[in-house]
Amino acid sequence: MPIKKDTISDNDISLWSRFLAGDDTAYSFIYQKYAKPLFFQGLQLSSDRELIKDCIHDIFVHLYSNRCGLKPTDSIKLYLFVALRNKLFNAFKKQKIELYPLSQDLENLHDENAKTLEEELISQETESNYKMQVQNVFALLSQRQKEAIHYRFIESMSIDEIGVLMGMNYQSVQNIIQRAIKKIKESSINRMPT
Repeated sequence: MPIKKDTISDNDISLWSRFLAGDDTAYSFIYQKYAKPLFFQGLQLSSDRELIKDCIHDIFVHLYSNRCGLKPTDSIKLYLFVALRNKLFNAFKKQKIELYPLSQDLENLHDENAKTLEEELISQETESNYKMQVQNVFALLSQRQKEAIHYRFIESMSIDEIGVLMGMNYQSVQNIIQRAIKKIKESSINRMPT
Protein backbone atom coordinates (compact mmCIF):
# COMPACT_ATOMS: atom_id res chain seq x y z
CA MET A 1 0.00 0.00 0.00
CA PRO A 2 1.67 3.26 -1.10
CA ILE A 3 2.17 5.93 1.53
CA LYS A 4 0.62 9.31 0.88
CA LYS A 5 3.18 12.11 0.89
CA ASP A 6 0.98 14.25 3.10
CA THR A 7 1.10 11.65 5.91
CA ILE A 8 4.84 12.22 6.39
CA SER A 9 6.83 15.39 6.00
CA ASP A 10 9.26 15.33 3.09
CA ASN A 11 11.81 17.03 5.34
CA ASP A 12 14.75 14.63 5.74
CA ILE A 13 15.52 15.61 9.33
CA SER A 14 11.96 15.03 10.46
CA LEU A 15 11.58 11.84 8.42
CA TRP A 16 14.84 10.41 9.73
CA SER A 17 13.92 11.34 13.32
CA ARG A 18 10.61 9.54 12.98
CA PHE A 19 12.37 6.49 11.60
CA LEU A 20 14.91 6.50 14.46
CA ALA A 21 12.02 6.79 16.93
CA GLY A 22 10.54 3.54 15.60
CA ASP A 23 8.01 4.81 13.04
CA ASP A 24 7.70 1.94 10.53
CA THR A 25 5.72 4.16 8.16
CA ALA A 26 8.69 6.53 7.96
CA TYR A 27 10.97 3.54 7.27
CA SER A 28 8.66 2.39 4.45
CA PHE A 29 8.54 5.88 3.01
CA ILE A 30 12.36 6.12 3.03
CA TYR A 31 12.55 2.79 1.21
CA GLN A 32 9.94 3.79 -1.38
CA LYS A 33 11.58 7.16 -1.97
CA TYR A 34 15.21 6.01 -2.22
CA ALA A 35 15.35 2.37 -3.39
CA LYS A 36 15.10 3.23 -7.09
CA PRO A 37 17.60 6.14 -7.00
CA LEU A 38 19.97 3.86 -5.07
CA PHE A 39 19.65 1.19 -7.76
CA PHE A 40 20.47 3.69 -10.53
CA GLN A 41 23.35 4.99 -8.43
CA GLY A 42 24.62 1.43 -8.16
CA LEU A 43 24.53 1.09 -11.95
CA GLN A 44 27.08 3.90 -12.10
CA LEU A 45 29.51 1.61 -10.29
CA SER A 46 28.64 -1.89 -11.46
CA SER A 47 26.69 -3.78 -14.09
CA ASP A 48 25.87 -6.59 -11.65
CA ARG A 49 22.22 -5.82 -11.00
CA GLU A 50 21.80 -8.64 -8.49
CA LEU A 51 24.78 -7.46 -6.46
CA ILE A 52 23.34 -3.94 -6.41
CA LYS A 53 19.94 -5.22 -5.29
CA ASP A 54 21.57 -7.37 -2.59
CA CYS A 55 23.58 -4.40 -1.32
CA ILE A 56 20.49 -2.17 -1.19
CA HIS A 57 18.59 -4.89 0.64
CA ASP A 58 21.44 -5.29 3.13
CA ILE A 59 21.54 -1.53 3.72
CA PHE A 60 17.84 -1.35 4.54
CA VAL A 61 18.00 -4.44 6.76
CA HIS A 62 20.97 -2.90 8.58
CA LEU A 63 19.12 0.41 8.98
CA TYR A 64 16.06 -1.29 10.43
CA SER A 65 18.02 -3.58 12.73
CA ASN A 66 20.34 -0.86 14.02
CA ARG A 67 18.11 2.19 14.07
CA CYS A 68 18.66 2.71 17.79
CA GLY A 69 22.38 3.25 17.22
CA LEU A 70 22.12 5.47 14.13
CA LYS A 71 22.87 9.17 14.22
CA PRO A 72 20.69 12.00 12.91
CA THR A 73 21.20 13.17 9.32
CA ASP A 74 19.93 16.11 7.32
CA SER A 75 20.35 14.29 3.99
CA ILE A 76 18.97 10.76 3.81
CA LYS A 77 19.92 10.53 0.13
CA LEU A 78 23.57 11.31 0.83
CA TYR A 79 23.60 8.95 3.80
CA LEU A 80 22.21 6.11 1.68
CA PHE A 81 24.45 6.85 -1.33
CA VAL A 82 27.54 6.71 0.89
CA ALA A 83 26.29 3.48 2.45
CA LEU A 84 25.72 1.91 -0.99
CA ARG A 85 29.08 3.06 -2.27
CA ASN A 86 30.84 1.56 0.76
CA LYS A 87 28.84 -1.67 0.51
CA LEU A 88 29.66 -2.07 -3.19
CA PHE A 89 33.36 -1.26 -2.64
CA ASN A 90 33.51 -3.92 0.06
CA ALA A 91 31.83 -6.41 -2.27
CA PHE A 92 34.28 -5.48 -5.05
CA LYS A 93 37.21 -6.05 -2.72
CA LYS A 94 35.89 -9.49 -1.85
CA GLN A 95 35.30 -10.35 -5.51
CA LYS A 96 38.33 -8.39 -6.80
CA ILE A 97 36.17 -6.55 -9.33
CA GLU A 98 37.28 -3.32 -11.01
CA LEU A 99 34.84 -0.43 -11.21
CA TYR A 100 33.66 0.91 -14.53
CA PRO A 101 30.87 3.24 -15.58
CA LEU A 102 27.79 1.72 -17.10
CA SER A 103 26.55 4.43 -19.42
CA GLN A 104 25.41 2.07 -22.18
CA ASP A 105 23.13 -0.01 -19.92
CA LEU A 106 20.46 2.64 -19.34
CA GLU A 107 16.93 1.39 -19.72
CA ASN A 108 14.84 2.77 -22.58
CA LEU A 109 11.38 3.84 -21.59
CA HIS A 110 9.04 4.28 -24.55
CA ASP A 111 5.30 4.53 -25.01
CA GLU A 112 5.14 1.84 -27.70
CA ASN A 113 1.46 2.38 -28.45
CA ALA A 114 1.79 6.08 -29.17
CA LYS A 115 4.20 5.80 -32.12
CA THR A 116 3.95 4.46 -35.60
CA LEU A 117 6.68 2.13 -36.84
CA GLU A 118 8.30 4.95 -38.83
CA GLU A 119 8.22 7.32 -35.87
CA GLU A 120 9.68 4.59 -33.67
CA LEU A 121 12.55 3.93 -36.12
CA ILE A 122 13.33 7.65 -36.38
CA SER A 123 13.16 7.98 -32.61
CA GLN A 124 15.49 5.01 -32.11
CA GLU A 125 17.99 6.37 -34.64
CA THR A 126 17.92 9.83 -33.05
CA GLU A 127 18.28 8.34 -29.58
CA SER A 128 21.11 6.11 -30.76
CA ASN A 129 22.95 9.11 -32.28
CA TYR A 130 22.40 11.12 -29.11
CA LYS A 131 23.69 8.30 -26.89
CA MET A 132 26.74 7.90 -29.10
CA GLN A 133 27.50 11.63 -28.85
CA VAL A 134 27.11 11.53 -25.07
CA GLN A 135 29.32 8.44 -24.82
CA ASN A 136 31.98 10.08 -27.02
CA VAL A 137 32.00 13.19 -24.86
CA PHE A 138 32.02 11.16 -21.64
CA ALA A 139 34.90 9.05 -22.96
CA LEU A 140 37.04 12.19 -22.70
CA LEU A 141 36.37 12.48 -18.97
CA SER A 142 38.19 10.69 -16.18
CA GLN A 143 36.26 8.30 -13.91
CA ARG A 144 36.25 10.91 -11.11
CA GLN A 145 34.95 13.60 -13.50
CA LYS A 146 32.15 11.31 -14.72
CA GLU A 147 31.22 10.51 -11.14
CA ALA A 148 31.20 14.16 -10.06
CA ILE A 149 29.16 15.22 -13.12
CA HIS A 150 26.66 12.42 -12.43
CA TYR A 151 26.21 13.45 -8.79
CA ARG A 152 25.94 17.16 -9.61
CA PHE A 153 23.67 17.12 -12.65
CA ILE A 154 21.82 13.79 -12.52
CA GLU A 155 21.42 13.43 -8.75
CA SER A 156 21.29 17.24 -8.14
CA MET A 157 23.65 16.99 -5.20
CA SER A 158 25.42 20.00 -3.72
CA ILE A 159 29.20 20.40 -3.95
CA ASP A 160 29.42 19.67 -0.20
CA GLU A 161 27.42 16.44 -0.57
CA ILE A 162 29.57 15.34 -3.49
CA GLY A 163 32.66 16.06 -1.41
CA VAL A 164 31.41 13.82 1.38
CA LEU A 165 30.46 11.06 -1.04
CA MET A 166 33.73 11.17 -2.99
CA GLY A 167 35.94 11.86 0.04
CA MET A 168 37.18 15.21 -1.31
CA ASN A 169 37.16 18.80 -0.14
CA TYR A 170 34.84 21.44 -1.59
CA GLN A 171 37.46 23.09 -3.82
CA SER A 172 38.64 19.77 -5.29
CA VAL A 173 35.09 18.80 -6.24
CA GLN A 174 34.52 22.21 -7.79
CA ASN A 175 37.78 21.91 -9.77
CA ILE A 176 36.87 18.44 -11.08
CA ILE A 177 33.43 19.61 -12.21
CA GLN A 178 34.83 22.76 -13.85
CA ARG A 179 37.51 20.78 -15.72
CA ALA A 180 34.89 18.28 -16.87
CA ILE A 181 32.60 21.03 -18.14
CA LYS A 182 35.54 22.68 -19.91
CA LYS A 183 36.37 19.37 -21.65
CA ILE A 184 32.74 18.93 -22.66
CA LYS A 185 32.56 22.48 -24.05
CA GLU A 186 35.84 22.08 -25.95
CA SER A 187 34.64 18.79 -27.37
CA SER A 188 31.37 20.38 -28.49
CA ILE A 189 33.20 23.25 -30.20
CA ASN A 190 35.54 20.84 -31.96
CA ARG A 191 32.58 18.81 -33.25
CA MET A 192 30.76 21.79 -34.73
CA PRO A 193 30.65 21.83 -38.54
CA THR A 194 32.93 24.41 -40.15
